[in-house]
Amino acid sequence: MPSDDVKNGDSAGISSSSSEVDVEELFRALREEVRRSGADPGSFGGDEGDRRAARAEAERLWPVSADRSLRLRPGWRGGVGMPVKWILRKLQRWYVEPLAYDQRSFNAATLRLIDDLQEQVDRLRAELAAAKGETEGP
Repeated sequence: MPSDDVKNGDSAGISSSSSEVDVEELFRALREEVRRSGADPGSFGGDEGDRRAARAEAERLWPVSADRSLRLRPGWRGGVGMPVKWILRKLQRWYVEPLAYDQRSFNAATLRLIDDLQEQVDRLRAELAAAKGETEGP
């Protein structure tokens, strides 16, 4: 077990001169890189391009359905499996489709609400800018 006077940076092979890292700047850069990669869907940069990209992605993904194309496996397994999968999908559609319908309805309502909220925010920003312009007057 290492002694208490050994520091983590030294034990990891990091020299003391390189331990002067701006952690906040590193964290900000990592957060920005994750946001740009799209791996963090909960974050939103806030600029108009990001908003439009997020809206386009939402438009593309909102229509949830129980039907998806089946992939044919190579060989005899694919020849036997394809009709079996087709029949099973038709049999379970009655169970899955009501859930997909509810999800589509929710997604459409959510997108309409988001559009309405964006319009309200734009209107309030315009009103705020107009009010600031009036107060700063001549």
